[in-house]
Amino acid sequence: MPLVEQTRARTQELFQQLLDRHGVGSRIEVKAFYPPAGGSQLRFVDESLAWEPGMELGFGYWINGEWDSTSWPGCFAVEDDDRITKEDLVYPFTSKPEHLGLWSIVEEFEDLLPPEQLTKVLRQDHYWYEYRNLAGPAVASTGYGLVAAALAEATNGVIASFDSAFDIEHNGESAQKFLTWWGEKQMTFYGTESFKKSRIV
Repeated sequence: MPLVEQTRARTQELFQQLLDRHGVGSRIEVKAFYPPAGGSQLRFVDESLAWEPGMELGFGYWINGEWDSTSWPGCFAVEDDDRITKEDLVYPFTSKPEHLGLWSIVEEFEDLLPPEQLTKVLRQDHYWYEYRNLAGPAVASTGYGLVAAALAEATNGVIASFDSAFDIEHNGESAQKFLTWWGEKQMTFYGTESFKKSRIV
């Protein structure tokens, strides 16, 4: 499993490269922390911490030293509830008998990934998921895609969204392919002004 610090540092690097390509002129910092309980202070993640199933973290985005917003990546185990059961084979469900017992994500990926890659995905016992707020802040709404890319890059994984974070045609992309369009689309949608200073300032 990759280190959280590896994910954090690569996300920051990708974000800064994006800002620099567009001549934004601001400095981005990404900090990984544990979700605060009640009114407690932020507790930042140790650099030696590796991802593991059940881990949910905050990735905070600071622009020019001022906090702007946060995205919320988590690592989860593939559990029995995630697998196709006999009930999924009968109306009104449409699962295939040959998928019985498999991770249900097979139905999203079977026509997108080569068989060998699909088999590798289905062997996994964990996955990452990003909690997403509809119409969230520009910085966090760009950052969570870069977190996904950093994780996919580190694990040779694929990226997908099933809640319209991006067009379904991009599901199953590698980090390399995802990065050819994600940042540019966000910049076009939000405009560079959204990244020049913290929205909290």
